[in-house]
Amino acid sequence: MTEVTRPALRWHGGKWNLAGWIMEHFPAHRIYVEPFGGAASVLLRKPASYAEVYNDLDDEVVNLFRLLREAESAARLCELLRRTPFAREEFNAAYEVTDDPVERARRLVIRSHMGFGSDGACGSYRTGFRANSNRSGTTPAHDWANFPPALAAIAERMTGVIIESRPAVQVMKAHDGPETLHYADPPYLHETRKRGGRVAGVGSAAVYRHEMSTEDHETMLEALCALKGMVVLSGYPSALYDDALKGWTRRERPALADGARKRTEVLWLNPACVAALEAENHQPPLIAEDAA
Repeated sequence: MTEVTRPALRWHGGKWNLAGWIMEHFPAHRIYVEPFGGAASVLLRKPASYAEVYNDLDDEVVNLFRLLREAESAARLCELLRRTPFAREEFNAAYEVTDDPVERARRLVIRSHMGFGSDGACGSYRTGFRANSNRSGTTPAHDWANFPPALAAIAERMTGVIIESRPAVQVMKAHDGPETLHYADPPYLHETRKRGGRVAGVGSAAVYRHEMSTEDHETMLEALCALKGMVVLSGYPSALYDDALKGWTRRERPALADGARKRTEVLWLNPACVAALEAENHQPPLIAEDAA
């Protein structure tokens, strides 16, 4: 299988650059579930499992990954993107609605890779065109020219992946079991997000077409604690998460968010995940860094 070298989309909160660290906390598993799939950045970088499930409520991104699973549609999309110039006119036209699934996917990719920041693919509002050419390294236009071959590798990797578009809790329950690994990367809690150096309120922090309220996070945390499988959960430091996940192991590292802002990324590992890792490594028990 061809190595995937680039993310499918520039996705807000995507874990492409953190995937290596995240996967260090993945024990062996037979079934892999990403209930909040987004750009599938971790799935695309991990070795394939016996069964893999990608899920997201966002119709735009689900449409893209469904197309990439089908050889004919994926080939057509790659060819259309190869013929698409890096141009402001293409970027502006990409916000127009279309019923054609392949053209819909093409426009999503254009909004993501030709727009400023990572919001172009996630939300319904416009971003600016990435026309900056006075920079070191490759320009956005160079990156665009190299993208179609990278997308072909992504299409190959998605072969055999189950694509769902249902509530995350339903999907996790449906595919749960002792040999299942759930990697949950939900939208960050609104109170942990920052815009312009300030903690953002719910309205100003909305970046996805499908956001989660605090109550939604509480429901998710309750469901995660009831799963039989192994769980790795991503997020920013959160008292709500720490309180709900007593007995789970907490790991953190510094990271850069959009705009090169320094943040702390946290992983919470459930007891089943920690036990599996310890068994594989034949090491003394990990010390749980919970919020007790």
